[in-house]
Formats: sequence, C-alpha cells, structure tokens
Amino acid sequence: MFDRTQRYLFEDFVRDTQAAQTGEALFAHLQRSVAQYGYDQMIFSVAHDPLLPKAHQGPNIFNTYPDDWQKTYLEKDYARLDPVLHAALTHNSGFTWENLKATSSYTQAQTRFMNEAIDAGLNNGIAVPMRALKAVGGVGLAATTAHDGAYAHLDLINALCTQFYLSYRRLYARPAPTFSLSPRETEVLTWIAAGKTDEEIAVILGISRNTVDTHLRSVFRKLDATNRVSAVVTGLTQGHICP
Repeated sequence: MFDRTQRYLFEDFVRDTQAAQTGEALFAHLQRSVAQYGYDQMIFSVAHDPLLPKAHQGPNIFNTYPDDWQKTYLEKDYARLDPVLHAALTHNSGFTWENLKATSSYTQAQTRFMNEAIDAGLNNGIAVPMRALKAVGGVGLAATTAHDGAYAHLDLINALCTQFYLSYRRLYARPAPTFSLSPRETEVLTWIAAGKTDEEIAVILGISRNTVDTHLRSVFRKLDATNRVSAVVTGLTQGHICP
C-alpha cells in the first residue's frame, strides 16, 4: 500500500475509499492521507446535497477540531462571522485561509475571529468546498503545528477531499427516482422555488396561465406532492432542481 518513501499513494486512497463500507472508514482514510502533509485536524459538513438523505447531512458529520474551539464557535455564534464558511459558498475548489485573507477585506471582528482560530491551534487552514458537485458543504483542514510549505499540495488535497465526498455519496445517496420531470416541468418548478406566481411564470416562459397549471399538476403527480411547498422540497431533495 505504501511506496518506498512510505507515502500513502493517491491511487491506493481511491481504491480504499471505493471499498469502504462506512462513513467512519472513509473519514479514517482521509485522515491518514492528509496527515502526511501535516494536517491532523479536520471537519466535514454537508449543509445541503439533493442526493443525500437528511440523516447524512449536517454541520459536523465528522469533526476533530479542538473541543474548546468547537464550544467557543457555537457559544459565540461564529458562523455569522466566519469568512472561510462564507467563502466556501462561492468557491468551486480548495482555497487556503492565507490566500482568502490576502484577497478579502476582513472586518475587525473577522480578523479577531481568525486570530482566535490560530490561537486555538488551527494553523495552515484549507477549505475544500463541494459546489462543483452541486453540494453545499465540504472539508476543512488545519494543522496543530504551523509548518512552511503547507500549501504545496493544495491540488492533491483538493482531489483527495473530492474523492472522499464522492465515496460518501456512493454509500448514502438516495435511490434514483424512477421518473423524471420534463424540461418545461423543471423550469416551472424552478420558478416556483424562486417564489414566482403562476402568472409571473407564464410571462417569463411565454406560455399561458393554463399551461403553467397543467405543468404544475403534472409535477404534483410525479412528486406525490399536495402543494407548492412540498413539491419544491421534494424536487430539491431528489435532485430535480438545484437550490
């Protein structure tokens, strides 16, 4: 499994994650792989993924960050300040805390927050969001001890985290629906999710109000929904439309 330099090779990591049968086993493989680059602290979160059931989504699915820091983060509601968390909503691949700071304008409160994180033992931070996979979530990495050259392997770490996430989906993804919405039904439901009325949707799509109603009734039937809200929720969770 190891080459002559005792490195855990990427191809072996792929093989091991493909064979893993639990999320815990997947996370252990990821821990082992990133440890060779100096990262010993990780957090894995999924805020939204239409392919995963709610039981396998959450803010701290796996978390090895310091307990004191996790407690402080929750007690002070640091999610509202966290620039890394906010940046993860717009980045499609991994980025470093250092680069984020260099390209952003932090408020004083955000600067204090990031300094507190470092004081808590979170150094050389990296965030790997999964927006490219149409998911809101990802992996955060940090090192207890700061080290030079920490970011030399950013592309590889991004690939490792992506493979981990794909394997997590393989384990827990919902069964594929036995039906699909038509392109027009998908458009109608997407605009419903955006809060548009039937009349507004008719104008946007250049169709009649009655045609919108016909498409919507078909969507309700296919999704086994009784109202617009339940249709949107089901459409999102089953992956028919994206948030």
